[in-house]
Amino acid sequence: MNQEIIKAKKMLDNSDAILISASNGLSIAEGYNIFADDENFRKYFNEFKSLYGISSLIQGVFAQIPQTDHQVFMHKVHQLMIDDYQPNQTFGNLKNILHQKDYFVVTSNADTHFQLNGFDPDKIFEVEGNFDGLEIKSVAWEKQQTRFEKFITDYKDKKVVQLELGIGANNKMIKLPLMSLVSQDKLVLHYVKYVQRN
Repeated sequence: MNQEIIKAKKMLDNSDAILISASNGLSIAEGYNIFADDENFRKYFNEFKSLYGISSLIQGVFAQIPQTDHQVFMHKVHQLMIDDYQPNQTFGNLKNILHQKDYFVVTSNADTHFQLNGFDPDKIFEVEGNFDGLEIKSVAWEKQQTRFEKFITDYKDKKVVQLELGIGANNKMIKLPLMSLVSQDKLVLHYVKYVQRN
């Protein structure tokens, strides 16, 4: 077995809790690429490509198009990412890694896939809200943030492993704040970068 995998497994086994940080790379590993003009995009959004030249889900989310069409687009986003979504092995593998450890999820993914795969909604902080109606700075979003802050406080002096899933090196939404927590001695993290291989 690869020495890095052995080392990561030992860190996870010896931890008191696991902090999962996740971004678009996790969704891409599942087959949901919000940046791509792929099969999913063409199935759900082809008419928007023809009408407005939109070539990815994320481009359409922020597109300056007529409000009624944007509402239709966002309805289709909800359909693709939430209504038609089926739990999958990517998250099954992640649950196996957790192995009954306490955990918390910090994610910029707006797809609610953690919840749809059975992760505890009270252990998730969706920093950019979600496609199911959670808005940044709403009461529900602030409750998520408060629960995350409590997790940080509860595990300040314990062994926490950060399991990073699909976050780019320059990510300022998740990576930078977590690095800042460590530099301020508010959290001691052991770091594991997990790459899903299909």
